Amino acid sequence: MSVPAPRDSAPWFVVLVVTTAQLVAATAGIVLATIAPKVADTLQVSPVLIGYQASLTWGVAMVASIYGGNAVLRWGAGSTTQASMALSAIGVSLFAVPHVAVIALGSVIAGIGTGIAPPAAAHLLVRYTAPERRNLMFSIKQTGVPVGGVLIALIAPALAVSVGWQWSLATIAAVAVAVMLMVRPYRETWDDDRHLTAGARVEAWGGVPLVLRQVSLRWISLASVLFSSVQRIMLTFTVLYLVAEADYGLVEAGIMLSVVQIGGAATRVPWGWLADRWKSGLAVLKLICALVIVSSAVLVMLEPGWPRPLVYLLFLVLGAATVGWNGVFHAECARLSPPGMTSMVAGGTAFFVFSGSLIGPSAFAIAYDVIGTYSATFGIMIVMGILTLGLLWLAGRTDATGGRSA
Repeated sequence: MSVPAPRDSAPWFVVLVVTTAQLVAATAGIVLATIAPKVADTLQVSPVLIGYQASLTWGVAMVASIYGGNAVLRWGAGSTTQASMALSAIGVSLFAVPHVAVIALGSVIAGIGTGIAPPAAAHLLVRYTAPERRNLMFSIKQTGVPVGGVLIALIAPALAVSVGWQWSLATIAAVAVAVMLMVRPYRETWDDDRHLTAGARVEAWGGVPLVLRQVSLRWISLASVLFSSVQRIMLTFTVLYLVAEADYGLVEAGIMLSVVQIGGAATRVPWGWLADRWKSGLAVLKLICALVIVSSAVLVMLEPGWPRPLVYLLFLVLGAATVGWNGVFHAECARLSPPGMTSMVAGGTAFFVFSGSLIGPSAFAIAYDVIGTYSATFGIMIVMGILTLGLLWLAGRTDATGGRSA
């Protein structure tokens, strides 16, 4: 059963709110990676441990996402968005305490906030935007991730060098509070459809069983595990690699990380437009996957003496490939969702996306311990890209034959 969109909730305002919320939730999960060398110096630990901190944050987000759809159905998309922002603000505030245990606690809290954000955003976008523009709208929403990454990659290292790394965290908390205030006048309206499903049975595993039953959703969700792993590897280890092996300073390495994010931000909307134009999100995802494989192969061959403009171009392309896929993926999942179950499917697919964010950094850290260099370890992204292409082929074959459930 569909719910009429209230006249005071303009689609573009909804897109603005969910995009900003996405920016905050994603930035809370990556901010420590941008200042990892400084944080490690303060804590007197190895910088590579940032991989495990990232895995903790995204692992908790993975678990929280299971119940994000249930939260939307029970409390409403507006209240769930506000809760996500409150948890993100608390989590990043705890990051400022220079103690491993407190940072771990902050990672757990921020992870919960990150995990419950996507189902609320998907619910609002499906409710308030036109189906024929859905790839574009979801892609705009997903630009919040790389845009936030660009800002934090530029700001956080500079603040860490000039006034101390803790100051970069206050900015994220302030934006989270601002989003909570933006949602407040609309919360009652955005929550009014929660009563329609008040009697629905709550799945113990949220939308995950629903995703696994839909064959096309199953394959594309498994592909998202690898897409997400590659993305998280790039965002977590770029700064460490450039500082440790490529003779970059921390600030310049942060700028290079921002180039990755710019590549992702600049291409998410064009990828969405192309998917609408081609009328095939899967075709665009396959194209992105091929770009991941090629650009990762070039990254493995990168040498410290390469000209800076060439390196900037490489990392721009890597951003388009490893960070640009999300909007098309989420729109494709919304297309495949059963009527009225968009938030549950979003929660279920988010479980797989966040599991990739959990697996990627830890897999890289383990591989690095064996291989010994960051540059060679980036080769695992080539393997992940090849496997992803195979899963997307299976998803396309299933969708073409009309296979929807199993």
